[in-house]
Formats: sequence, C-alpha cells, structure tokens
Amino acid sequence: MVDACQSAGIKAFYGPFGDFSDDAACEAQFRNAFLLGCVGGWSLHPKQIEIAKAVFSPDPAEVRFALKILAAMPDGTGAVMIDGKMQDDATWKQAKVIADLARAVAARDPAMAEAYGL
Repeated sequence: MVDACQSAGIKAFYGPFGDFSDDAACEAQFRNAFLLGCVGGWSLHPKQIEIAKAVFSPDPAEVRFALKILAAMPDGTGAVMIDGKMQDDATWKQAKVIADLARAVAARDPAMAEAYGL
C-alpha cells in the first residue's frame, strides 16, 4: 500500500487501532506503520492522538542534526564532516526529508517548533 501511494504521489496513512485500552500495542502498531513508510495513522480515541504524534513526528535530536547537514551542504552536493562523520548527498536527502517533516509539524504545533528550534 505504501509503495502504491508513493508512486501515485499520495501520502500513506495507517488505519485505525481498535483496542483503546492497550496504549503499548497502539504505539507498536503505529511504529511499525512508520517504519514501513506511513506518514500518520488514524485514531479512534483521543488518547491515540498523542501516541501518533510521538511516533510520526521526528525526534528533536534528529531534526537538529538534519539541520546541521543542510546548513553545511546547502545545495546537497559534495561531502562534509560533521561531528566526526562524513555526510554526503545521500544523507543530505535523508536530512531534507526529516527537516521538511519537522517544519510541517512545527507549523501546527508550537511546542514541537520550540523543541526543533524552528
């Protein structure tokens, strides 16, 4: 489903998780969906919203590092050393995805904007 959505330019979302009483299982299902490439998940209960936000939003440390990469390689070409590790065009592309997602989250969530430094 994720591949079909991506090839058609559609964002893939995970379906609802029905057991309202099992927060850990909900988080595990959302995490699996995230790892498969889904960008979000439906919620059936208000408490699942916070779980989804935590799982599908990038980690603030990852965002800060991604922003470092983008600042060091503005056009995405070449290679640079950041914190003792080489970053190249492949990591630049990954950093761009993380930064773009963080900006989208930050535009809707002031607390995350602050955490991301955006």
